[in-house]
Amino acid sequence: MGCHVHLIGDMLAAPIGESAMIRRANASDISRVAALYHAVWHETHAPFMPRAEIIHRSIGFFMERMTALLQSTLVTELNEEVVAFSAWRGQHLGQLFVAMSHRGTRVASSLLTAAEIEMAKEGIVEGELHCAVGNDRARRFYERMGWHHKAKIMEQVAGEHEQIDVPFWCMTKVLTIQNTR
Repeated sequence: MGCHVHLIGDMLAAPIGESAMIRRANASDISRVAALYHAVWHETHAPFMPRAEIIHRSIGFFMERMTALLQSTLVTELNEEVVAFSAWRGQHLGQLFVAMSHRGTRVASSLLTAAEIEMAKEGIVEGELHCAVGNDRARRFYERMGWHHKAKIMEQVAGEHEQIDVPFWCMTKVLTIQNTR
């Protein structure tokens, strides 16, 4: 998609525009990333989740999750504002969240490409992500980026009285360390 990701010293640097940069997250980013995660999750994922799961997804929940994922988190920063982030654990790319004001730009595609490269550098041969059934915009985006629908799976989330199953599309992609300029 015309994205170029560069490694400058130990710092991942992927210029997206004049003032946008993809880099590894650090501890000072956790609260900003958690706030973005909270807002975008409630906008894009809540429509597919039961009420109990929505209530469970508080800002505290996202702070804890991002603290745990910090070592494998990339952020896109624009004018010193975190506008997107991705995070993974092993082969599972669990998070790719972009602020509404930056959707439809190159932010998501550049960040996804950077995450794929970093995962491949860690030895991951095939990445996997789970996209909520019904989140058609996200699925189309991942397919445009070379991800393939592998199966429909069920994941357990909080229900009113017990855990309940919610359907997700399991998508995969063979990852490579791309030759970049």
